[in-house]
Amino acid sequence: MVEHIIIEPLSAIWWKGILSAFFGLVIILVLFRKQSLVVKENFCKILAIAFILVYLITIISTIANGIWNIMDHLPLHLCRISFIICIITLFNRKQWMYEWCLFLAIPAGLHSILTPELTNGLNNWNLFEYYFVHGGMLLVPLYLTYLIGMRPRVKAWLHSFYRLQIPVALIFPLNFIIDSNYMYLKAKPIVENPLLIGDWPYYILALQLITLLHIYIIHLIVKPK
Repeated sequence: MVEHIIIEPLSAIWWKGILSAFFGLVIILVLFRKQSLVVKENFCKILAIAFILVYLITIISTIANGIWNIMDHLPLHLCRISFIICIITLFNRKQWMYEWCLFLAIPAGLHSILTPELTNGLNNWNLFEYYFVHGGMLLVPLYLTYLIGMRPRVKAWLHSFYRLQIPVALIFPLNFIIDSNYMYLKAKPIVENPLLIGDWPYYILALQLITLLHIYIIHLIVKPK
């Protein structure tokens, strides 16, 4: 497995990453807020294509550098799954996918930005890709909600939590088969996060409850349709 790199909280790189993601998010939301629906829709497609290109470049880079492996680079972490769903949602506006982005991509992206753990090493491209991807996971549901006008269904928060259990159930045994740690179901991430309570497997149960709490808070903030 590739050695994971932790960005120390409050370090210069940490601040640069957070501020870049935050200002990029705000600028896009403000810039497109008063644009026509056609312009907003076209930007969705441009953003999706940009996400795809960045993802492909990252894959090609890891293969070219000889570090790609099935233990680290399958798209099976929650953030990568959510990122791919965000891309698809920008094209097709599938309601359950939008709800996944809203309730699951936002907390996953936010915590990843606050406690960065890089899985491909530390260089300029990997830093850019990390914050571009996780910032994008915040941008897509906010953009679709407040600029495109999408809204979750009344029980979407609970259904999204149930849907999360599908990859959990599939990836949990896979980790033991291929000696991976996707979705951090086999071992705790190495970042220092106060929400990682207890040792394996108890921290998984704690994360489930904390995830449900995050989802419900978003449900209270974003009015369902």
